[in-house]
Amino acid sequence: MDQDDDNLQYCYARWSDSIWHNYSFVYAGDDDYNVSTTNTTKILIASHTSQQTISERLRQELLDQGLSCYLLNENTPQSLNARANVIQWCDIFIIVISRLYQRTSFCMEALHYAKDMRKPIISILAETNFRPYGALGAISASAILSIVLNSDTPFVHAISEITKSARSKVANKTNTVKVIDPSEMNDNDTISTLPQGSSTCVVLICTTDDGNSVGQLIYESLIATELSVVVENLSKPNATCSIAKCTVFVPILTSQLEQTPICRVAFEQACRLSKPVVPVIAIKKWRPEGWLGLVIAGRVFYRIVDRETAYKPFYDSNRIIDLRVAIETACQPVPSETEREEIEKNLLRKELDECKSKLSIWPPKRKSRVIDTMKARQPVRIQLPEPHADSYFDHTHHSITRITFRAPPPIVDQYSLPKRRPLDCMISYQWNKQDLVRQVYEDFHMRNVQIWFDIWGAMQGSTNDAMATGVECAKVILVFLSKEYIESTNCQLEFRYGVQRGKAFVILRTESSILMEQWMLEAIEGFPQYDVYSYNVLEQSINGIPMIDVIVQAVRSLAQAQPPDPVDDCSAELFELRSLLDDARDALSIQTGVARYKTCTRCGQQFDDYSKDGCKKHSAYFLGGGGLLESQWVCCRQQTADSPGCIPCEHIDQPRVFVEDPQYGTSTWKPA
Repeated sequence: MDQDDDNLQYCYARWSDSIWHNYSFVYAGDDDYNVSTTNTTKILIASHTSQQTISERLRQELLDQGLSCYLLNENTPQSLNARANVIQWCDIFIIVISRLYQRTSFCMEALHYAKDMRKPIISILAETNFRPYGALGAISASAILSIVLNSDTPFVHAISEITKSARSKVANKTNTVKVIDPSEMNDNDTISTLPQGSSTCVVLICTTDDGNSVGQLIYESLIATELSVVVENLSKPNATCSIAKCTVFVPILTSQLEQTPICRVAFEQACRLSKPVVPVIAIKKWRPEGWLGLVIAGRVFYRIVDRETAYKPFYDSNRIIDLRVAIETACQPVPSETEREEIEKNLLRKELDECKSKLSIWPPKRKSRVIDTMKARQPVRIQLPEPHADSYFDHTHHSITRITFRAPPPIVDQYSLPKRRPLDCMISYQWNKQDLVRQVYEDFHMRNVQIWFDIWGAMQGSTNDAMATGVECAKVILVFLSKEYIESTNCQLEFRYGVQRGKAFVILRTESSILMEQWMLEAIEGFPQYDVYSYNVLEQSINGIPMIDVIVQAVRSLAQAQPPDPVDDCSAELFELRSLLDDARDALSIQTGVARYKTCTRCGQQFDDYSKDGCKKHSAYFLGGGGLLESQWVCCRQQTADSPGCIPCEHIDQPRVFVEDPQYGTSTWKPA
């Protein structure tokens, strides 16, 4: 989705105008890393320090090819100025993908910034059993080149491909951004110590003179809560900053703040202390680009320039309310990844001990977990039946007011962490089509379709992660195709990630004469496509069926046919425990002679006793035909008795019987 922030109660930092955006950290510390950077192609290699050996070898080989090259990791360079500068400096951004890179905030911050700076990306997959997910997965899916480092890919071949792609991409391109050569950059460009304030508080609002009125406005909105709030103006003489004593940092971003050294140091301390940051931009149509652009890249930010913009109604909310919700969410204590994983590890170890006691041979035979990350997952294409109705089957749109409209539920939990709940469908659209999208969402919602799109209140924390999580959770991507969608790099990023993860598509063309690239045409080949130039078209019938119902039934049928899309969002240790338990369960099945997997008698998917979730049943009864009304499930308007269900439930393997109630002329499945 792409959007115009002037129409929003807050802005999504993720949406700029290019597909080549990524953050990373350059290593420019020692003299032997400094090379001449005249007119040669400039390469930045970003990695976690756990992959430093690979990065250093890549760097040396690329230097031998006559390219300028620096390394960047989570530790170096240290200053925000140096980190932002080195990302701006490079022509090509190479990312060495690993689990630890995915899970390190400093690395991902750099990736988001490279994305915002429109840097061409080359991805190097260093771990053969890891498929990147979230923002890393989405951004790397749009790389100009992807290479898997394994025994089948000689290093010299990888260097050759990188060199060729880099020089080809940079040819005839001029970098107009004024940057300093990394060898001349002062990584110690920082105040040695931040003047520490004495105010202990929950929420610290930091501002400068040109943002002070907005800071006071936000302060007034928070004092009615139980949160202790302090405002500090860092442009005052002898200013101090209480970052170390606050829970949440709310900076009021302005051009003066960007140019004030103490403000940069305050951000650096906030990063070191892992303080939650909820940024507010206090200038209309302004975006920071340098060090300040780095620290807010990929974050949801809130544009509040005066009282009018703060309280202007936006559907069921306004900007100041959404900001307050974000601040209150950020105040909640967040368990560390280690704490969250330790709970699952303990459960897995107990289950492993139980399996071990039953198996005659331990450890069990291990399966290969090598992933062909160069190959996109493939969706299941199905033949949809021709729509047809013999009796009355009209459509009534339920227009939902701002008060009663139910926004899509958040795709993140109370900690702003991905909430991986299964979705039938995710809507991908360009922001100018939001009115049409909202109407279609309302119709899908009334038909019990689990659907999500990014609208107010549905995103927190990282916008790129929220988008990627939506794609990962969805079985089907419903695309509102327009010329602006094709031209939007951010919409393309979303679409590409859907292709990479093997999602099914349903295409709604919202205007005529849309030209698509060949790769997009191939991705949607065999999937249903409809011309929907206005909402009125959806009310028109196809063989007696309103088009909106034809589309809904296509989404349901495709969603039921798609296999699960597992995401290994965990550490290497937890992944190993999960894999070992899976192998142990396979071994138990072989030893006992009892098949592990069964076929669901409701949806036809494979499942076992450890993964019963993922099915759906109907919540009401089936109204048989023969009368004035078309045969349909009253809960979701589907026309056939064996149509996909509409509410989540567990898989079953019991025989099912379709039972008619002669008294009412209705039918239900037993069991449902």
